[in-house]
Amino acid sequence: MSIEIFSEGLRLVLLIVTLSSFGLGALFFALRKHQFAAPIVASSALVGAALLIERVTAILVRAAAPDSVDFNEYHWVFLSPWGRTALVLALICACVTLVLTAISTRASHRPWRWWFIVAMRAAALAVALVLFLQPAVELRQVAREPNHVAILIDDSASMELADRKGTATRRELVRTLLKKSADALEKWQRSHILDIYTFADDLLQSSLARVGDSPSQGPATLLRHGLETVRKRYKDDELAGIVVVSDGVVTGDLAKIGMGEFQDFARELDAPVHTVWAARPGLKDLSVAEVRADEFAFVRTVTRVEAVIQATGYGKRRIPVTLSSEGKAMRRKWVDVGPGETTVAVAFEFTPPRVGKFVYKVSIPVDEEEAVTENNSAWFVVRVIRDKIRVLQVAGQPSWDVRALRGMLKQNPNVDLISFFILRTEDDIKRAPNAELSLIPFPTRELFAQELPSFDLVVLQNFNYGPYGIGRYLENIRSYVEGGGGLMMLGGPLSFASGNYTGTPIAKALPVELPSPIDAADQLLDTERFSPKLTSLGAIHPVTALRYETSDNRELWKNLPPLEGVNKVLRAKKDASVLAVHPRLRDKSNAPMPVIVAGDYGEGRSLAVTTDSLWRWDFVAAAEAGNDGRHYLKLWDNAIRWLIQDPELRYLHVNSDKNSYAPGDLVQLNVRLQDQDYSPLQQGSVKLTIYRGFDPANLENVEVETVTTDEAGEAGHELRGLEAGVYRVHAEAQVRDKIVTSDDIFLVHEASTEHLQPAGQNAVLKMASQASGGEYLGTIDALPSDLPFTAPKLVRVDRRSDVALWSRPWLLLLALLFLGLEWVLRQRSGTL
Repeated sequence: MSIEIFSEGLRLVLLIVTLSSFGLGALFFALRKHQFAAPIVASSALVGAALLIERVTAILVRAAAPDSVDFNEYHWVFLSPWGRTALVLALICACVTLVLTAISTRASHRPWRWWFIVAMRAAALAVALVLFLQPAVELRQVAREPNHVAILIDDSASMELADRKGTATRRELVRTLLKKSADALEKWQRSHILDIYTFADDLLQSSLARVGDSPSQGPATLLRHGLETVRKRYKDDELAGIVVVSDGVVTGDLAKIGMGEFQDFARELDAPVHTVWAARPGLKDLSVAEVRADEFAFVRTVTRVEAVIQATGYGKRRIPVTLSSEGKAMRRKWVDVGPGETTVAVAFEFTPPRVGKFVYKVSIPVDEEEAVTENNSAWFVVRVIRDKIRVLQVAGQPSWDVRALRGMLKQNPNVDLISFFILRTEDDIKRAPNAELSLIPFPTRELFAQELPSFDLVVLQNFNYGPYGIGRYLENIRSYVEGGGGLMMLGGPLSFASGNYTGTPIAKALPVELPSPIDAADQLLDTERFSPKLTSLGAIHPVTALRYETSDNRELWKNLPPLEGVNKVLRAKKDASVLAVHPRLRDKSNAPMPVIVAGDYGEGRSLAVTTDSLWRWDFVAAAEAGNDGRHYLKLWDNAIRWLIQDPELRYLHVNSDKNSYAPGDLVQLNVRLQDQDYSPLQQGSVKLTIYRGFDPANLENVEVETVTTDEAGEAGHELRGLEAGVYRVHAEAQVRDKIVTSDDIFLVHEASTEHLQPAGQNAVLKMASQASGGEYLGTIDALPSDLPFTAPKLVRVDRRSDVALWSRPWLLLLALLFLGLEWVLRQRSGTL
């Protein structure tokens, strides 16, 4: 039988105290220092008596307990039949008696005798209380059901980091910790069942043998979710405690709910949470921690993007931050970071040139000492839409053509029109000063230097730039078109070569070649009436398609009122689209003289209309029976939409269902194909080519697939298992005899949230331990074997035995001995 009433250490202390006290008391007696010797000897006598009682009690317990029974627990009990009130009164009486004895004997005895008398009376009262309370030791043979200790090991991607170059990763440190903790774990298993889990974005059952075998790849650290899941797996009394081993880089749920709510959650776990910090100080890292950008932006409107740069472990330094698009740097700023852990916000402003989806990148240089390089750049996708079509109309002089176009633009609720008219020129006869004749100064610098990028379309209508100091801004207009803007030049005596545009930067953007302005007037202008003829391309082109059916469109153009006057051009440029030609005049190459020509220039588009009499299709046509002049409105509506590259004019559309995806997400591509009349094209074959890469000049071919459209002209395609990066989709199909294309772009996140802030954090671990009643162990080499856990619950008591300590003859003799010694001392002092 193994029963211990007091520990061996306590017995040793009592013995040392007793012997030392007697020795010290004897020394004081030898020196005749009775005032010191008496209390010391009296105290040592009491301690010795306690030690004697303990030894006797242990002997009695061992003698009373049968050897065949293994009692594993004991409890102190009182067998006295008296109630609690009687027990309290007995204690009070004993204390009062002792106090009265001390008071009554204080004056009549020497100090050392007084100490002995009080000590003897106290010992006698103690024996009397033992006899009155009837103490006993209850021996029990009990069976306990072991409860569970859950050990949670962080398995997120940040555990693969080494906090310093050339040192072990956090995952390797955890494996070493568990190996060195073998003895502690074995001791825990004697009273508890050990359950091993790994957690990242989910909680998984594991084992000590499997922990750390494979690289940690979890995309997030959901500590709260892991603790909550563990708590739900056990009943209230089945969980002895939780041990969490983590680097403290907590993402996901805890980042959303906040520290205060997490602290309340930890208090309600009803189990101690002991935490071990798996990270080490000293990590160095530069990262683009966050990019704050709207998902939508308006074309040709300034857009603001803010990037958060975080530096950890570096001294003070200056680093460049670059904003890029399509593989080209757009903006660059320098920011100061450090020392220590610092966070700096840097803002960029840019103007999206056209409608569509675009991917941008914020990046910082990679340092050779960094722990993580994946977080040095961050991509984001912006869908650029159009709020209103901003049109700048500049007219050289009032005319019916100017009036008709301006009226049409003002009536369109989707157009934001800015118009400027030259009401008089330097050649006009003036009878008043310029200051009195001018309505407003012509704002050349504001229009063509400052505000030009904000317009979707610039219309130059019978306008000669020379007299107004605009020549130096013509390069701005050319650059504007090349960057994605729209330009339309309409004819008249002050336009094209007659307006001295030959050889200017604007001539490069136009889809026609201009003759020399020094040629004779009849070589630059023709004033005869004519009816333009549609070309084969013009019959189906979005600009000149006034009817769905090609035959109907051609017939309509034949019946339109004739036009009057045309600007002569040398020829259409090589890649331009000639939509309508003059029935009589020939160009330099002996082809019909172009009247309406469309072309691409860089990222933008331009349209040349070499007549200033299209107003006749509005005013004159409206006067004819059965004609309301709507064909004029239709023509300009088509032209504007084509020039601003309205996505709805495309026959083919391809779009991903989201702008960005997490690694492993399903990507759904949606395809829509329309015929020339914009009706759904059934059974159309669409070739999809998927590329990967941020720079369009360096793309990786990922997949090629062909899909067939259904009755609604729609088709779909799914992409799975894509790696992180920028993806571009190029769709190609044939509509009648024309090849049509469409493009889309989407993003698969470059890095998990674990790498955005890789430095280990112990604040969360400390809070979890403090709130739950556990211990924060920090960066330890091995788990301690004496961690406090909730004791296993009692299942049953198989045997019980009481060892009475009060019913012993020697207790009565001991009481008489103490009282007798007290009486002897009183007699020698001459008192009773």
